[in-house]
Amino acid sequence: MRIFGHPIHPMLVHFPIVFWTVAAGAYGLAAADATESVALIAKLVNGAGLIIAMLAMLAGLLELRSIDSSSEAMRVATWHMMIMATVWVCFLLALMLSISTGLDHSTAQVAAIACAGVGFLLMGVGGWFGARLVYEFGIAVKKERRDDADLS
Repeated sequence: MRIFGHPIHPMLVHFPIVFWTVAAGAYGLAAADATESVALIAKLVNGAGLIIAMLAMLAGLLELRSIDSSSEAMRVATWHMMIMATVWVCFLLALMLSISTGLDHSTAQVAAIACAGVGFLLMGVGGWFGARLVYEFGIAVKKERRDDADLS
């Protein structure tokens, strides 16, 4: 899936990476008795990351159709998808815990930090698999066109 010749999935994935990185740090600062605005920032950027990540996952699923189902690239893509879906769930849990009213506040903060921390670490692993798809297998890389004039 492309816009003006550029694949959409790689365009979108940078946003959740940034939002979730900020969210993980803000959850940590909020637990360290930072101002309430830091906790609000954590929730807002986490939510933004979740929404844009859904769009990135949809674009990634559409891109998946271009991969041969019996190839090593498909196995790597499957791992990438499973890990990144787990990342999404980790950050969803962090958001739910941070807005939860049924838990003790400090318990919810620690659980939210744990979920965001695990999600952040897994995001790095999932990104490594995604990079393998591009740099090792050339997924979503436009093939060079050779004109007759270039063959001389």
